[in-house]
Amino acid sequence: MSDSEIQAELAAVARDLNVQRATLRLISDTSVFPIAYEHCEPGTHSIRDTPRLDMSKQPVVLKMQAGASQVIEDDCAVATDDPGYHEMREMFGGMKAQIVTANRDADGQIIGLLSVHDLTSPRTWTDAEAARARAAADRLEELTR
Repeated sequence: MSDSEIQAELAAVARDLNVQRATLRLISDTSVFPIAYEHCEPGTHSIRDTPRLDMSKQPVVLKMQAGASQVIEDDCAVATDDPGYHEMREMFGGMKAQIVTANRDADGQIIGLLSVHDLTSPRTWTDAEAARARAAADRLEELTR
């Protein structure tokens, strides 16, 4: 595993999708999907050191644990009425739209989550953008083996 290759892939997917942040969360024995790697465009604050959120109760993680391979939110402000989600959204810089893509092991357990965050405005994600996020998640899985 090369940290520089992981960072380069995160930067590439952020550039290709015109988003301000891309994160890779990896499975951990000590917390629920902590951020292992992050790319932030200039002027975007890092969320790696934000106060720890209980990710196990976040609606996107719950959807992933229920079997979703990708959660696409065109407008995060109306994606859910869950108060914890909106607290997280504000901590993450007022996230407006996101795609979260899961990688799973042979048993179907989530081993990684790629998130891309648009902090500028809601948007309608295209099939091509969803496919680019999937391709990046697959590449990141290869790099973290």
